[in-house]
Amino acid sequence: MALPQPILYMPMEIASRELDSRLLLTTLAVARGYEVLLGQKWLIERNIDCMPPGLYLSKTLTQRDGLAMAKAKSSGYLVAAIDEELPGLFMSSSQLRWMSQEAVDATDLLFIAGAANSAAVAERFPMAANRIIQAGNPRWDLLRADLREIYADEVAALHQRYGRFILINTNLGFTNSEKGDVASIIRDQERLGKLDLKNPDHASYVQSIISMEEANRGAVEALLQELPARFPDYRIILRPHPSEALEFWQKIAGGRSQIEVVREGPAVVWIMAADLLIHTNCTTGVEALALDKPAICVMPSDSPANDRYLSNRVNPIVRNVAETLDLARQVLQPNGHEFYTDEMLSLFRQAMSYDRARLGAETILHSISERLKPISTPSARSAWQPKARYRWRIRDKNVRGLLMPQLDKSEVQDKLANFARLLNVKVPAHATEAGSKVLLVSNSQLSLGTQYRRALGRLI
Repeated sequence: MALPQPILYMPMEIASRELDSRLLLTTLAVARGYEVLLGQKWLIERNIDCMPPGLYLSKTLTQRDGLAMAKAKSSGYLVAAIDEELPGLFMSSSQLRWMSQEAVDATDLLFIAGAANSAAVAERFPMAANRIIQAGNPRWDLLRADLREIYADEVAALHQRYGRFILINTNLGFTNSEKGDVASIIRDQERLGKLDLKNPDHASYVQSIISMEEANRGAVEALLQELPARFPDYRIILRPHPSEALEFWQKIAGGRSQIEVVREGPAVVWIMAADLLIHTNCTTGVEALALDKPAICVMPSDSPANDRYLSNRVNPIVRNVAETLDLARQVLQPNGHEFYTDEMLSLFRQAMSYDRARLGAETILHSISERLKPISTPSARSAWQPKARYRWRIRDKNVRGLLMPQLDKSEVQDKLANFARLLNVKVPAHATEAGSKVLLVSNSQLSLGTQYRRALGRLI
């Protein structure tokens, strides 16, 4: 397989969760001679057939993704995927409901973290088994001791702003969604082919998720009543999942000054700044282990849905408010508390395909270069020359604007420079606007024709 142009396309949906890991990949890719176009997923999808073919790197493998990936394939791109849903989960082949056959069929390479999840994907999609590569997700590279320094200033700012605090992360994607009530979420997932409630297994799965979330919500509500009085020297920061509605938790917080509900910045910064993380089967519990920060998993129910999460296998589990408060007290006392067992640490490394000698991002780029050799080589003029039909702007719908805000070009450039310093590679020359919420990062200059059409596109 040969890559038509040395251009990587990386669509994103949730900037707070995806941007930094994509900038890490970008820094390494540009140092290897690639150009990278990254940003708003919906604009990139809309323009697939209006851009020079390169490698389209999808973030997930849903039915909707499959349509975009098939479009890229038919337009001459090579296609790969880094599934953002799998890290933090422990799945069997039958549980991979969001992965569509169409999306998997479109891939030339499929990057999966962990031997168990890789085997599950291969069992579900046997024809793709030879395209699966075990690789750590770049999101998790950022948590390693040699890279997390990039967040030092943001962590210091949180310390300055809040002092010492306990962080609570929730994960109520079904029962407290920004996209609507439970019935709306189910209809949406049925429309996307992720669920079929006529299937007894799917119906049972939905009920197990709902019962787990209801129990988790009740536990967090009760904790918010107890924590302020029990730990008066700490602020309580509640940070719901990016897909959750903030209003519910703001109402529960009730305007109490010691509790603040927030949604800003990447989760890793808040975990690093916190003295303790308390969560309900949230992937941030796994991130806390990777960051050497204590995390408590509150698991008040025996719902079968609990089995799919890695966090309750690598974090200590508590079943009720009393147990949570007792373990929190032990963790926060001056002499600390021995937290993670060797078994937890070993399971984490296996599940994340942790390689002490090489980043997951490096494994991904090595595999791309090895299997998908570019036909052309970099030049002084950018290979990214979109067609006249290229659309430079697109309107946000529903919660898209919140999940994918405007990219700050100078902030992106600063992060690229920091990654380059930490990785000891050359700093990418520049990031330039390639549409609303989309940037091209390259060491080559845009052609004058592209610059002219971009200027016109901003006016339309």
